[in-house]
Amino acid sequence: MLGINSKRAFLLENALVQYDKINTGNLGIDVFLKNYFRVNKSSPSTKCWISQHMYHVMRWKGLIGHLSAKPLTWSSMLTTYLMQGNRWRSMTTNKSLPEHVRCSFPIEAYQMISDEYGPEKAIDICNILNEEPVTFLRVNTLRISRDKAYKFLLHKGTFIAIVWHVALGIKVEKSVESHIGLVVGDKRDLLDSPEYKRKIVEIQDESSQLVGLCIQPKSGDSVLDFCAGSGGKSCIIGARMANKGRLYLYDVNEVALLKAKKRLYNAGIRNYMILDRNTRNLNVYHKKMDWVILDVPCSGSGAYRRNPDRKWAFEPSQLYEFSALQRRIIDESIHYLKPPNGTLVYSTSSIFKQENEIQVR
Repeated sequence: MLGINSKRAFLLENALVQYDKINTGNLGIDVFLKNYFRVNKSSPSTKCWISQHMYHVMRWKGLIGHLSAKPLTWSSMLTTYLMQGNRWRSMTTNKSLPEHVRCSFPIEAYQMISDEYGPEKAIDICNILNEEPVTFLRVNTLRISRDKAYKFLLHKGTFIAIVWHVALGIKVEKSVESHIGLVVGDKRDLLDSPEYKRKIVEIQDESSQLVGLCIQPKSGDSVLDFCAGSGGKSCIIGARMANKGRLYLYDVNEVALLKAKKRLYNAGIRNYMILDRNTRNLNVYHKKMDWVILDVPCSGSGAYRRNPDRKWAFEPSQLYEFSALQRRIIDESIHYLKPPNGTLVYSTSSIFKQENEIQVR
């Protein structure tokens, strides 16, 4: 049985009920919880407990709901989840249950994954997307190398190096795939650390880092981040350019571009220019870019580990809407590539081939 008390269980149920009432499909759990705890004052340990279990319940609510008493309510689901300990987890391998129930996925989303990858691989994919996400950091290499950042953080005592038989402090190690990345076991203390506030490190998924690292600009190159958003990948590209050449950011979301501008400035990047829908004569940049990066809007299905609530809002029609938008963005962005060797880098946060391979054939 999980270590719980009645107050925590009540707050967890209340949080889930309130989330259902106000969620329109666009409100992330992280934003909801931030607002929820402003009203429902709780100790740090209680906040952590509620946050952890709300994410966990949201990941597995398909299976938990299937096993719970009807009529189905959050109360009946939490009885299964909390009072039966981890017994419900054994049902993830029960082959008498439908596959989408075992891996706790909406039937439409599961069926599309199964159609694309086959049933066996689909279950593996869904189970991976149900795992708790790892927190990755990106080192700002304009200011410090990854090795120096790692050693500096250890020396400062903000982090304690991984020792597998000792669970003390915040564990940190170097990421395997990204040579500018670190992995931390717990981000709660990181946000108040001087290293984070000084922008020596930023939270950024390794997958996003790898996309940014695909851009390999030479001295004097021009790079266009065409769906720049708040500038996460531009920060990687800007650091690789070492303030040489020209980095352009474009997005239809002007609020996000304001955040990107601040983010780049804080990171020490100065060789950028912001472009938006109000920029005159955007066509003057046609055929001028050595690199164009497209991190296009998508279903977000590849990020269900971090946003498990989004999978329950999945609609097959979304894929057709996003794929049409992605096609328009690709067609528009190609005009900016410098012939004959300009390179376009395309990425999504989706697992669906309709948003990936099919788009770039």
